[in-house]
Amino acid sequence: TAEDVKKAFTLCELVAKEEFEMDKLHAPLKDILRTDFNINTWHAAYQHLISDGATRELVRFSAPDWYIPVDERRSLFCCLVHGLDISVYEYAMTLTNYMATLGDLDGLLDDKNLADVREGRAIPAELEIYAASKMHGWNITLKAVDDGSRLTSCFTYHAENATKDVILVRGGGYFAVKVDGYVL
Repeated sequence: TAEDVKKAFTLCELVAKEEFEMDKLHAPLKDILRTDFNINTWHAAYQHLISDGATRELVRFSAPDWYIPVDERRSLFCCLVHGLDISVYEYAMTLTNYMATLGDLDGLLDDKNLADVREGRAIPAELEIYAASKMHGWNITLKAVDDGSRLTSCFTYHAENATKDVILVRGGGYFAVKVDGYVL
């Protein structure tokens, strides 16, 4: 939809009527904007993500290689704060306050959304991961899995001059973080 394309541009740090370079866009957005775009070819290229689960990568996440928080609604914050010297509540407050200042997120959230995320009434997701990537200067890879732990999507939020690579897995609204390679 037009709203999805607008959101994709926003996540690529672009605003309406702004000049942009096609080669700096995320690959799926580049595909959609090509003059020779063919919806059938595009769907075929991504069909493997929704087709038979046996052909998709099985993402096995279990302790001790993965940190798996107990609280589902706070699990993203628990994963992001893992190894930092700050409480989960303080981290949620710091991140949501930072999100309120990010011009990239203008129009995508409001004070009520931020308060709901901060207080655990809403499950944080992509916007919070995007903001954490910017706030910390981390590359954060998010792997989404289905109920059978099969990969449904994978996306990396890149930070300029990243100081750390963090790998998250999300199943439903629940997050886990890869400990191997995650500097504590």
